[in-house]
Order: sequence, then C-alpha cells, then structure tokens
Amino acid sequence: MDEWSGRKWEPVTEERLLRAIDVLVDIAKEHGSAFDPVLETVRQELHDFRRRHSASGQAEHETDILLRKAG
Repeated sequence: MDEWSGRKWEPVTEERLLRAIDVLVDIAKEHGSAFDPVLETVRQELHDFRRRHSASGQAEHETDILLRKAG
C-alpha cells in the first residue's frame, strides 16, 4: 500500500472502471470468490457511471455485454 501514497487522485472514468474490473476478475480467478463483493461493487459503479453519462440506450446495452464478458 505504500506505493499508493504518492499517487495523484484523478476523476473516475469509464476506462479506469473497466481496468479495475479486469484486475478484479483476475484476482477472483486466482484467489476464489472472496473478491466477488468488490467486483460487483465496481460493476455497479460502471453501470451507474454509464447511465449518468450516456446519451442513448445503446451505451447501457454495451455495458451489459462487457459485464457479461468480465464475469
């Protein structure tokens, strides 16, 4: 955790949420279902982010496809 202490905080973006999901999926595959609640939280954040920032229903459809791939 010490390596995070000097990092600059940046706004949450769709790209960052997708990277977080990818990392959490890898961790869950390696260590079992203990990380599933964290993964679900990040998935929900991505869903909420896209819902707030989407101009059309197509973005939500694409979210569902990505989340199925990630899980």
